[in-house]
Amino acid sequence: FDMKVTQKEVYEQAAKPIIEGVLKGFNGTVFAYGQTGSGKTHTMQGPNIEDLEMQGIVPRMVRTVFNRINNMSENVEFTVKVSMAEIYMEKIRDLLDPTKGDLKIKENKEKGVYIQNLTERYIGSDAEV
Repeated sequence: FDMKVTQKEVYEQAAKPIIEGVLKGFNGTVFAYGQTGSGKTHTMQGPNIEDLEMQGIVPRMVRTVFNRINNMSENVEFTVKVSMAEIYMEKIRDLLDPTKGDLKIKENKEKGVYIQNLTERYIGSDAEV
């Protein structure tokens, strides 16, 4: 992306298609990668998550999911589960439970690829995230 691109443009191009898939029943992951100071936190959280224009990818994704759920038929039921991890210096850290460090990536037939012991929380609104 160009340095002058807006947070909204990044979201629309990079993350919104993933959210569309999630809302159709697929699993989705948004992954930010780069050197220290390259803008990962700026991109994912934004400089001000309270400001709708400055919000990063994560608050926009959450808002999109719950807006869609709230506008669905009452006959449709959703379960929303969230987990967040950071990989730094080849160590995986649980961002929902910082006491969990050095987690491991695993794979099995039922779950596919996953991070063992990563906290998963069921949430009912964007405010909970």
